[in-house]
Amino acid sequence: MIDLYYWPTGNGLKIGILLEELELAYRVLPVNIREGEQKQPAFQRISANGRIPAIVDHAPAGLSEPLSLFESGAILNYLADKAGRFLPPAGSAERQNVQEWLFWQVGHITPYLSQLQVFKEKAPEPIPFALDLLNAEATRLYRVLETRLSEVPYVAGDYSIADMAIFPWIQPLRQGQDLADFPHIHAWRERLKARPAIQRAYAKGWDVAANERSLALQ
Repeated sequence: MIDLYYWPTGNGLKIGILLEELELAYRVLPVNIREGEQKQPAFQRISANGRIPAIVDHAPAGLSEPLSLFESGAILNYLADKAGRFLPPAGSAERQNVQEWLFWQVGHITPYLSQLQVFKEKAPEPIPFALDLLNAEATRLYRVLETRLSEVPYVAGDYSIADMAIFPWIQPLRQGQDLADFPHIHAWRERLKARPAIQRAYAKGWDVAANERSLALQ
């Protein structure tokens, strides 16, 4: 059994998607970040950075004690390796392709698009310099993804944890992007939206916090 400490944000959803794809036994333990529950000492003993998601695997291979992990990229790698799916074998070029796109998501997509959303949705008044900078970077990142998806059906060639990581963060209405300008992203996004595991992951997110903006699939 895996415990998923979670809130249905972009980072939380990607772990839910992988767990649903793998059909592993897990239970959702909501951490309401809107009420500051991520700051509680009990949660910070599991997630040292005080951020969701985090997991506790009660049956880790080769270990006698439960294993806890925080940081979404590390969790995706661990679970995919545990199940032997959605991440090619160590030492292969295909695995490195997955890793570069996963790290691109962690290092670029989340930081810039999340900051854009904060400045657009939560700033007491518009800050033109920040909005101009972040809007331009969002457009650039969409173009990077569009170019890649014009070459392959999924970001690393085959469907992988890299797609699962990126998908919840592509929220064009929140990010001021028109998918008519990015037809390959649109087609990729529609393919992923049709996957039963992704639909189940989002349904569980709606059960936890139906009003979370990250759950909108427009």
